[in-house]
Amino acid sequence: MRLEKDSLGELEVPDEAYYGIQTVRTSNNYRVSNHTYNEYPEVIAAVAEIKKACAITNAQIGALNEEKARAICKACDEVISGKFAGHFPVNVWRSQGTGVNMNVNEVLANRANEILTGKVSYEAIHPNTHVNMCQSSNDVFPTAEAIVIFRLIEPVLKEAREIESTLLIKANEFKEVVRLGRTGLQDAVPMTWGQVFAGWLRSVSRVRKELENLRPIFQFGVMGGTAVGTGMGVLPGYPELIYPNLSKVIGFEMKQRMYEDEVVKNSGIFDGMRNTDHHSILMEVIKELVAAITRIANDLILYSSGPRAGIKEVVLSYIAEGTTGYESENTAYLCELMTDVLGEMVIAEEMAFYSSNEGQLDHGSINSGGFITVVNALKLAASSLRLFNEECLKEVQINEEVVRGYAELSTSLSTMVSSLFGYPTGVKVAKKAIETNRSCKEVAKQEKILSSEVCEEIFDVLALTDRDKTVELFRKYKSIRKID
Repeated sequence: MRLEKDSLGELEVPDEAYYGIQTVRTSNNYRVSNHTYNEYPEVIAAVAEIKKACAITNAQIGALNEEKARAICKACDEVISGKFAGHFPVNVWRSQGTGVNMNVNEVLANRANEILTGKVSYEAIHPNTHVNMCQSSNDVFPTAEAIVIFRLIEPVLKEAREIESTLLIKANEFKEVVRLGRTGLQDAVPMTWGQVFAGWLRSVSRVRKELENLRPIFQFGVMGGTAVGTGMGVLPGYPELIYPNLSKVIGFEMKQRMYEDEVVKNSGIFDGMRNTDHHSILMEVIKELVAAITRIANDLILYSSGPRAGIKEVVLSYIAEGTTGYESENTAYLCELMTDVLGEMVIAEEMAFYSSNEGQLDHGSINSGGFITVVNALKLAASSLRLFNEECLKEVQINEEVVRGYAELSTSLSTMVSSLFGYPTGVKVAKKAIETNRSCKEVAKQEKILSSEVCEEIFDVLALTDRDKTVELFRKYKSIRKID
């Protein structure tokens, strides 16, 4: 153990640790769980990227010695690559801001000193003086949050697009496979499985586009605002260079939010430091996306029920043996998993909403829980969508014999008779079909209501799924219609 000293006293730090006394204090102060930032390398990497951009900027404006800047940048690259995994023990609860910022500052300072002097110390490079130059925890961490969330949205979008692609393939594959529609789980009229998949596709596509449109709000940072947004401590030239440098480091554009109707100068920074409502808005959209896919999953559970006593229209692949000799686990279990995931999204949205409304005065200080919840939710959404698509949705098959039989035997086909001869005649056909266990087509033919030739067209279930074809049928047989 090595002994380190700060204004509050002395503490022992493990010899092998690249963090220092501030990290030890924070870890001890908030030891409420076993969850630390070691579990969130993407957060640590984002903070290190910001530190690298700041070191580059401070060197460019002549505020930081170039040799020290290079050492800091090298240390940043190593942290970003994951070389110092395990050196970020601050708790995710309440360590947001100062805790994680100082943890990264200390690791970078110790490693940069080691690069320059061969030993872990603050002799040449200090975590506050050099690594944290022109910064505050209050502008670093909100900017890191934005970087992390911007990146984590992309895998969710990717998996949503993959699901859309699968749904499109299935819509084309089954576009002429007729099934019996159901409303309130009761028999309705014929439609195709292509129409079902197309409806599912549009629901996912619509929300995915909302997410794409929302993503750019996480390209705004608050760097240069320092403690409360006023920028006290920022040196000349820094505000102009920090965002171009940061954008180069992270690989996408990051900027300060500017408003056309500015009330005060740099109001976007004051907004960004105090408000996290964009987290709540994001989680609402993520929840809706997962809900759209969970709706598909829930429908598949019903459609695949069976194999002997259920609806059994959909065939799902089997993924495991069950606990009994007659039971095996098919991918309906993955459908059920989506309902669990949706529950997590609901919780995450509530947490993001709660956190966004519980900040105090000049900083959204309670947002650590909200941010980590959003991070976890985005990861879970991406992984669950991928699993559902790859293992379940892509493998969906239709029991064509069963679905066509349901459609052809449906008493809802009596609607065609009602449209030609009135409601009482249609009801008569439907009741007769139920009583004699025959199709409406057979009843209409045998009761001499329609000729065999007309019946073949009027009760063609595939034609009845197309509005234009149905209208054309009524036009063709207008002469036999007997409704005043």
